[in-house]
Amino acid sequence: MAEQSGNHIGIEDKIVHIVKQMRNKYPLGKYEMAFHLDNYKGEAFYDRVIESIEDVGGFRIRFTDKSTMDVPISAMKDWDKPNFVDKWGEIIYKTKR
Repeated sequence: MAEQSGNHIGIEDKIVHIVKQMRNKYPLGKYEMAFHLDNYKGEAFYDRVIESIEDVGGFRIRFTDKSTMDVPISAMKDWDKPNFVDKWGEIIYKTKR
């Protein structure tokens, strides 16, 4: 699973885990990459420097078929909870486009 350094697990590993969990209930393509969502404008960006995690409102996940879905930053806190899909699945899946 995720590369761990002490108790730290990176954001990308959390996103990959979320996608795997969501696939158990929802039809999703193959994960390609994730973009940061600007907390203030809602725009997605990949190549902009983040000054603070408060600048990030969530993550836009892109799949190889170029569809996307958004994971709010608050959902990232529950990434490893057994009820993640029950709590967040519908909220996240509704953002799929």
